[in-house]
Amino acid sequence: MPLRLAPFARLGPVLLVALGCGSDPVKPDEPAAPIGPDLEEIAGALGDGDGSPGSVGLTVVFETVDHLGVVYQPTGMAWHAMAPTELWVTLRDGPRDILCTEATVPCAWLEGYVAIISDAVGADPAAVVKIDGNSWHFMRRPTGIAWGSAGLFATCGEARTGNFEDEEIPYNGPTLWNSDPAIFAAVPEPGMNGTHVDMLHSSPYCMGIAHETGNVYWAFNGDAGSLDRYDFHEPHEPGGENHSDGELWRYLAGELLRVPEVPGHLVYDAASSTLYAADPGHSRVIALDTKSGIANGDVISYDNLRTHLNISGAAFRDAITPGTVELPSGIAVEGGVLFVADRASGLIGAFELATRRLINRLDTGLGPDALTALSYGPDRKLYFTDAVGGRVFRIDP
Repeated sequence: MPLRLAPFARLGPVLLVALGCGSDPVKPDEPAAPIGPDLEEIAGALGDGDGSPGSVGLTVVFETVDHLGVVYQPTGMAWHAMAPTELWVTLRDGPRDILCTEATVPCAWLEGYVAIISDAVGADPAAVVKIDGNSWHFMRRPTGIAWGSAGLFATCGEARTGNFEDEEIPYNGPTLWNSDPAIFAAVPEPGMNGTHVDMLHSSPYCMGIAHETGNVYWAFNGDAGSLDRYDFHEPHEPGGENHSDGELWRYLAGELLRVPEVPGHLVYDAASSTLYAADPGHSRVIALDTKSGIANGDVISYDNLRTHLNISGAAFRDAITPGTVELPSGIAVEGGVLFVADRASGLIGAFELATRRLINRLDTGLGPDALTALSYGPDRKLYFTDAVGGRVFRIDP
């Protein structure tokens, strides 16, 4: 069990840096190096006060009890690629002790929802909640959502299988959707299997997802402890079943560690071809060089994929000082700043990517178990999800 530290302890004029990699630690009396005005402005999304809950305004932009009548967990969020003030949020029920089998059908607690929040940046946001006709399979216990191109987005969920849970095959993975309101979560036509437009089933217990380019997405495979790169290629018709053009490349197998009920979110930075991944089981955030590594044999795929390769030798590093965060879950990257939400404490930290040092922090006041996702909005403000209260907040510095 990792040592419990005081996450994001205020550093004052002193910095803490990681040992190793040939670098010298900063001495206790060494003053902190200044940061540039751009980084200061971005990190200022957490406020410029003392970091206490009352040092900023927290505005509720969505609450599940207002729309579903009960508290559901918001787990991931992404801004609509073509409607930049529209925020999409994945929702799920809490864990249940009962297995979903033929004897317990219907297994409604496994179904995932999507909240679509219009004008989330405004003073009066409005929301609708949608559910797919076969959410039980295609959006089972979602952990994350990532917006792609051409009106498409993807989700993945924390489940071993998309079928009955007493089946042996670990049949689950990311799902591709078309956001067109005439397609997504519409009433399926006869013969349609929900409204999804693709699904690839080789990442059980998927804890986070990020978009790279085209129909290429990355998934945190909680079963293999890996980062899985998928290319859906051409989507099939809504509710179809042809997955044969899909491809899978598995990176860092065994290097990540899932913590049940704690999403491990991913962010892909196109400028540097770097994938950032929250690794809650190892109390760290890592940065993967996605251009590194070589193919080294096949991995098991339960779809008829044309490619399913293991990639070995990929280069990765700690993106923040090890031990600074106990249970990193939500992450967001903006202009040289990495924001990290600690599920263990309810604290959010802003780290300078170039040095890994903590440059700002905020105590949300929500305590343990609440924080799940972060997103830097088009209004240059930070948004976060509260799994305990079923809410989405905007930080107004």
